[in-house]
Amino acid sequence: MPKRVELTMNVIEAVAAVAEKLAGSKLKIKTSKEFSHAVAHLNDYFGTDERQTWLLCAMLALHFENRRKPCRLNTIADFFDCSMLTMLACRGDIESIIAKHYMYTVNALHDDKIGLESSFQFSEEFLQCLLQNEKPVITAPAPAETDILDMVNKIRHEVCRRHSLGIKVRIMNAEEKRYADEPFVIETKQLLPGEKNLQARMMFYTCCSHYITGDEVGLAELLDATVYPASAKFALARECMDERFILFKEDLVVFDQKGTLTDATIEITQKAKEMLLGENIDLFTKPTQGTGIIQPDAITAKDLFYEQKNEAEIARLTSSLQEEHFCEIQNRLSEKGLPKGVAVLLYGAPGTGKTETVYQLAKATGRMILHVDISQAKSCWFGESEKKIKKIFTNYSQLCRACKKEQDGKIPILLFNEADAIFSKRKDTNSSNVAQTENSMQNIILEEMEKLEGILIATTNLADNLDTAFERRFLFKIKFENPSVEAKRKIWKSKLQFLGENELTAFAEKYNLSGGQIDNIVRKVMMDEVLTGMHPNIETLHELCKHEKIGNDYEQRIGFSC
Repeated sequence: MPKRVELTMNVIEAVAAVAEKLAGSKLKIKTSKEFSHAVAHLNDYFGTDERQTWLLCAMLALHFENRRKPCRLNTIADFFDCSMLTMLACRGDIESIIAKHYMYTVNALHDDKIGLESSFQFSEEFLQCLLQNEKPVITAPAPAETDILDMVNKIRHEVCRRHSLGIKVRIMNAEEKRYADEPFVIETKQLLPGEKNLQARMMFYTCCSHYITGDEVGLAELLDATVYPASAKFALARECMDERFILFKEDLVVFDQKGTLTDATIEITQKAKEMLLGENIDLFTKPTQGTGIIQPDAITAKDLFYEQKNEAEIARLTSSLQEEHFCEIQNRLSEKGLPKGVAVLLYGAPGTGKTETVYQLAKATGRMILHVDISQAKSCWFGESEKKIKKIFTNYSQLCRACKKEQDGKIPILLFNEADAIFSKRKDTNSSNVAQTENSMQNIILEEMEKLEGILIATTNLADNLDTAFERRFLFKIKFENPSVEAKRKIWKSKLQFLGENELTAFAEKYNLSGGQIDNIVRKVMMDEVLTGMHPNIETLHELCKHEKIGNDYEQRIGFSC
């Protein structure tokens, strides 16, 4: 065991003495007693051999002279006035110093391997020991947790710097190697494999980083940062604008705004978000409240009266949507390779209870409703309507995931109320741009319905105008007609308990009113009760019924006047 040398000078003084001799020496030192004594002390202090001590002293001198900035191999070579080859020959010594946790690499292109682009920074713990003249005993830092967000942010940062394309690719390859076992990287490389898709992956990682930070990413800016030379940039720009580029074809990015190349912006798709975030996607998912979201507890329970054939269909639908049945049904459908989603069409005359039926279904099954006003999806701007339709289904998918965590896993109902505007028969694409847009919207809805895993219910008053392509995609198709005499009698009885049996029959037989129209009359009755403090008389009720329909002939038919 070598004899311990007692330290007779301050460690900073020893470092300074050694560094002074090393500067410009080309590593050819004319030793002196003072120099040898200082090196011996530092060897003992650092636990290093002579060459490692020289390197440490040189790097410490550079560290403090350069305001504690990281130093690179070429800077160290300049300090010694020697070649880079000489420095590269010292990589083993530098790695030994790093292994003691005195310093670490910064911006290394190949994990922690030392190369031409490597920079080095001293740990704060080591520097404090040095300044306090204490023997350094550095604890190893805790292993860094792999975080895929760090990866995409680093790639984005390096891509936006004015590196050569080669350096950008090396940086990305190093990061992909570091995170090689992460599902996100595995899936990305499966969708965008090989050398031919290097730039596609670079663009994709950059877009993912923009999504996390909430920044807009312009297509022109992205292409400028990733593609060299300019000729390649324009060729790729054309592919992107035509949505033929692999990122679009693999459904990883979409246009947020298209326009021209200079103002086009893109964003990652729901598929890409799920790849990137995995189980953490709920952190970026909209909460189960907000515009268009109706909670089942907020729905008032009502008695609805249907024709006998409708009662059986609605009872079967309600039972199917009960959670214990719904889960089993989906499992069986999945086992048979059949679509798991349930799409329902409620069609018929206005005021017959279609929308209210959806509300009561949600109430009975404890399911949330995402209520969509389909007419608002139409936009005068080319391409915007299709984007809005896509957004509806994206929001619904996000809501489904949120509900699985917040509401015992119950999938919500997506309600397209008064869907006539979008489910109508296809138009001749040569007729107008509007026709082309509507057809494109329908194609998106048809595609989404085909892969639906949730519950979609559409209501319409104009079933005859329904495009045949939608018909087979609806599992349930329930027609709502104006109520029969018996159904109307039940409705009147449930609403106005003060009416006698004969009066109930008379109103049911004489007036061809829908459930919604009867509701209007009942509301007026309640207003009169507040104003007069009593129930209206029978003649007043007849008057209300007579005037519920515009242009009616009830007065002549029923044989009385008011």
